[in-house]
Amino acid sequence: MKILICNKFNFLAGGTERYLFDLKKILKKNGNKIITFASQNNRNQPSPYSKYFVSQKDFNSSGQKGIIYNLKLSLDLIYSFSAKRKIARLIDDVRPDLAHIHNIYHHLSSSILCLLKKKKIPTVMTIHDYKIICPNYSLFTNNQYCQKCRRHKYFNAVRYRCIKNSYLKSFLACLEMYFCKITKIYTKNIDLFIAPSRFVKKRLIDFGIKKDKITYLPHAINLKKFDSGYSKGHYILYFGNLTHKKGVQVLLKAAQYIPTTAVKIAGSGPYQQNLKNLVKTYRLKNVGFLGYKKNNELAGIVKNAYLVIIPSLWPEASSLVAYEASKASKPILASKIGALPEIITDNKTGILFSPGNHRELAEKIKYLLANPEIAKKIGQNAKEKIDTFNNENSHYQKIIKIYRQLIKNELPLAK
Repeated sequence: MKILICNKFNFLAGGTERYLFDLKKILKKNGNKIITFASQNNRNQPSPYSKYFVSQKDFNSSGQKGIIYNLKLSLDLIYSFSAKRKIARLIDDVRPDLAHIHNIYHHLSSSILCLLKKKKIPTVMTIHDYKIICPNYSLFTNNQYCQKCRRHKYFNAVRYRCIKNSYLKSFLACLEMYFCKITKIYTKNIDLFIAPSRFVKKRLIDFGIKKDKITYLPHAINLKKFDSGYSKGHYILYFGNLTHKKGVQVLLKAAQYIPTTAVKIAGSGPYQQNLKNLVKTYRLKNVGFLGYKKNNELAGIVKNAYLVIIPSLWPEASSLVAYEASKASKPILASKIGALPEIITDNKTGILFSPGNHRELAEKIKYLLANPEIAKKIGQNAKEKIDTFNNENSHYQKIIKIYRQLIKNELPLAK
């Protein structure tokens, strides 16, 4: 089967690409041909299809390049004729059997969906965030979970300056959302949406997407580097992106109540300096920043942790961090929000706490520190669950069945 994979990045930018690259490997291993369509970037993985890639857009310096450039860039964000032309040439040259869409927003834009429909290419889209229903991707604004844009009330994005606290950027995002609503560019041109969690599926339905166009299929990724039996570990660990919505500041507040326990933070991001400032404000002596870690080094840091904290404030669509920590047999303390309660069974494969409640988090950390046998059992249960849940062969069989049914036009597929 020839499968066209469309994602704005062809390098490891985050969890989306982590899943995407592992999916490509699974598909190739089983004899499928992968055709990649992305935007140009000097960090991209080598691809025989790079000549078709869309030119890289410079969002950071757009304000320095004049009104005409900014206007063209703004239009491209919503509907890129260049991306549409380039994917047309790619399709004509390789004739894929099916297209699998991932994150195409802005760099590629939804314009490619119209072309796929015109060329009669069956199309499935995996939902990695909330962009098709929420202007700022996250269902999170003003430091809280937000559904104000339900029933297509996207003007709320401007009202609350949901995009980087900017009226202009929020207006452009609002405009894009209304364009998508009026044209139905996603719902008309995508045959099936894949939700990685039941939470995501329910939110899509709540925001108006028909349930018979959505199927539930959790991610499966290669976790061999993290594979480990239980070991007690020496510190509390957060690893992942350092952004406000990830809630690391909640962990720092909780760290005040466990002054003799080491807390390590592995990762990087725009909120890093704010977090370091909080460490000084709270006069924390037990917190250390490890910076960005990858591959075997990160796996080693996780394996040596006593427990892993996922203090998210936003409703995670899925959680690769939870998968990785579970594979390493680590007990997890996680916010009870988004997909996390699906991945983590409370008091069995982890412990859940109220989002943003640092006192509750501190108490539950103390509980696991005082009860190492319970921590060990929770870690072992987490490992057992992920070994059953995260099965690459099972994931391949499910996704290839979706592909084949789409090609044969055997709907409905959703469940």
